[in-house]
Amino acid sequence: MHFVHCPRFARRGPRTGSKRPEDREALPKKWKCLGVCEHVSVAIFGLGRSGLAVAEALQALGKEAVVYDETPRERIAKPELIELAEKTGARLVLGEPFPLNLDTDYVVVNPAIDHRHAALQSLSQSGTEVISEVEFAYRISKAPVIAITGTNGKSTTTAMTVVALRAAGKDAILCGNIFGSGLDEQPLTSAALHSTEDQILVAEVSSFQLEWIPTFRPRAAAIVSLSPDHLDRYDSFEQYVETKYKIFRNQMPSDVAVTTDDNQSFESLARRKRILPDECRDSVPYGAFIAGSGEIPASEFRILGRHNLVNISIALTLARPFLDDAEMELAIRALKEFPGLANRMEFVAEKGGIRFINNSMCTNPAAVRASLESIDVPVRVLAGGVNKDLSFANLREFFAERPGGVYLFGRDAEQINRELGGNYPVWCTMKEAFDAATNEAKDGEIVMLAPGCASMDQFRDFRHRGDVFRTYVMDWTA
Repeated sequence: MHFVHCPRFARRGPRTGSKRPEDREALPKKWKCLGVCEHVSVAIFGLGRSGLAVAEALQALGKEAVVYDETPRERIAKPELIELAEKTGARLVLGEPFPLNLDTDYVVVNPAIDHRHAALQSLSQSGTEVISEVEFAYRISKAPVIAITGTNGKSTTTAMTVVALRAAGKDAILCGNIFGSGLDEQPLTSAALHSTEDQILVAEVSSFQLEWIPTFRPRAAAIVSLSPDHLDRYDSFEQYVETKYKIFRNQMPSDVAVTTDDNQSFESLARRKRILPDECRDSVPYGAFIAGSGEIPASEFRILGRHNLVNISIALTLARPFLDDAEMELAIRALKEFPGLANRMEFVAEKGGIRFINNSMCTNPAAVRASLESIDVPVRVLAGGVNKDLSFANLREFFAERPGGVYLFGRDAEQINRELGGNYPVWCTMKEAFDAATNEAKDGEIVMLAPGCASMDQFRDFRHRGDVFRTYVMDWTA
């Protein structure tokens, strides 16, 4: 049973009952908590996609919200959000520092706001409950949640889980941090607000969204991979990993927890995890391991990449508790035909024996390596953009030994080139790098966008970068 939590109950006790936890469990539905507490007040820090979703949910629940954002109105990146938020009746406070003290029951934090922000620390220490959008959505959802996080592969695994469940006849909702997948997506809060008890919310969640989750309990959860990332947000890789492992923190013994990570440096955390069977990792070059079905050869799956065989294994492990044997067979059949997602190892076109792959979602060096290791032919890689304080030095020897080439572009291309040994051509724009790679590509090779960096120096986001790459390819292959 979910543990009912309400700020007023937690801090002052229910108005007509005792403060004992078992009394809170006796409430009819946890999602009714906001309705029971008539005078709950909520502040939202950060007007983004998730902040708007929370404001809309509060409006639907008959609650008032105040949305704070330190960015001035005229500099909000997506001005349409202002109009949409105002339509919810929320009061907007823009262009001012977040308050260090607030008379509110809790604060819902946009994942873009650093957990070290002075206002969040001050409010938390003074007793105001600070929660993430994931926690908020969990509290209002009627449906169970499957949650997937990790450094690389979480979007694909999340989509695979949805595809598997839907093929088996389940009403699975794709939601959370996933964006630009080409499938129907929605913020987790929106999905939770409209959820029904017979649905399953399948959510991709980032480390940022896991920073403030006191009660969030996914019925099934996975960490699909771990490698250094977002070190501009965390003080160390260890802190980043600890944040990821919060996804398992509130789970019960009956829940499912999956990770392929067996890093012994996190022994205390590892005691709370269940890892995939060894057969899965050992059989990665040959096929996907499915609990109860054994190994299925890689040749039976349409999707590219050996790492995706692990993702398939994880997705089916997460879906298994919701399926009987016959439904599981339908789920496996669906994943055999799953082609992959937009911007993630997405095949775009082929001309003259040269294939083009859009992997714009590849935003760190580990993802670059994993992408290339999954392909056995020479690859001409377009890499660069805004480096997130990550080292590319580990790719120096790897690139030197691989056939193909590296074509660097964007703001941090020169710095990346130095870390790679300084032997690669550097271009200002992705178009220049694309033209150079295409002119030098030969029959049987692949030209792949695998930037290993964020996109904001030249593009709105990774999806825009992928769209532009796709346009280059279609023009060249027309």
